[in-house]
Amino acid sequence: MLDLNYIKTKNGKINKCGGVVTSMDKWIKLIGSPELARVVADITGDGHLQLKDWRGLVSFYSNDIKAINNLKDKFNKLFGIKGHVYVDNRVNRRYKLFFISKPLALFFEKIGVPSGNKTNSIFDVPSWVLQGRKKVKTEYLKGFFTAEGYIYPTKLKNNDVRWRIGMEQYKNEKIKDRGKKYMEQLREMLKNFKINSSPVRFNGHNIRKDGTRSIGLRFDIEKSSFGNFYKYIGFDHSEKQRKLLFAMRGHNRCARV
Repeated sequence: MLDLNYIKTKNGKINKCGGVVTSMDKWIKLIGSPELARVVADITGDGHLQLKDWRGLVSFYSNDIKAINNLKDKFNKLFGIKGHVYVDNRVNRRYKLFFISKPLALFFEKIGVPSGNKTNSIFDVPSWVLQGRKKVKTEYLKGFFTAEGYIYPTKLKNNDVRWRIGMEQYKNEKIKDRGKKYMEQLREMLKNFKINSSPVRFNGHNIRKDGTRSIGLRFDIEKSSFGNFYKYIGFDHSEKQRKLLFAMRGHNRCARV
């Protein structure tokens, strides 16, 4: 049972039992819901959770203003927290979305959202997601594949094309085995929908600015499972979803981007 009492914030309303209703009481009721599973996946994928001293915030960066506005509306509806959008024009226009709330940031950390640099962090799929209903698993997987998943064609020697759908992440080489465990959890969740995938493999490396080495981990969805992936998971990204439909139709040529 999650103990979240220590980060409750009062909003002054009295409940039927005479206690003070808090923002945390409302957020706790979301645990086990598909809506919260999706938000957790969004942050774990493309988002950032930061906690330091008095500061707590959740942030997203995107060149898609529609996606930014959707996240802004979602947080306001679910958590009652208003986001702040900033425009970054330094290279190509992109949008920065910030939700500044220490209680909300602590809540996310407590329910399994990794904070700080995710490449250097050890984390698992939250237990309440792993043990949740299929709809909860669907929303988590859809959010994470939308953020971190790939779909692209590779040209074969006979000039045919093989489509690849999968997941790739990088982990500090010191914790690569824990990163592999997380990827295996995703594969097990996919099996709930009869979606088969290749074993997780280490693939390439990067040298980061601080001199540390990060190792790539990835797995691919088997072609025979493309249909179930589309039916039960899919992407919330129009271009990725378009490519998925193209791949399912068995086209042996590259889709135009």
